[in-house]
Amino acid sequence: MLAAYLLFLRSSRQRMPYHFEFDSGHKILLLAYEGDVQSRDIVNANQDMAQHVARLQPSCGIADLSKVKTLDVPADTLRTAARRPSPYAEETPRFIVAPTDYLFGMARMYEIMANRPQEKLRVVRSRKEALAALGVREPKFERLE
Repeated sequence: MLAAYLLFLRSSRQRMPYHFEFDSGHKILLLAYEGDVQSRDIVNANQDMAQHVARLQPSCGIADLSKVKTLDVPADTLRTAARRPSPYAEETPRFIVAPTDYLFGMARMYEIMANRPQEKLRVVRSRKEALAALGVREPKFERLE
């Protein structure tokens, strides 16, 4: 029974519609979502992000929704996630990349609820826009396991 449960956990982790990348030169942690994203994916990604932040101590964070096909996340889940303490230090700039109007609206709702302290979390339309705000021209992201 335990083996079946562990196999289920491993297989469900492999299907997660997100991954992390890190630019060690600029110390940027990137969370890239792709495909169909559901509530449990947001919760799992936030838990995984906290581990990466603790280990890597990034100077900036970017959550990129550019490759999201569907976002099936109720407002309650967004509110709960937004009210949780950020794994980043207070002074750390963070960006959410949301290219479509729907994703931009959802990300703005999250931003309004989570923006503590003010102006450290911003929603932008492209990764290029986030990098420009940071003054980064040539990032070198490497995928994390």
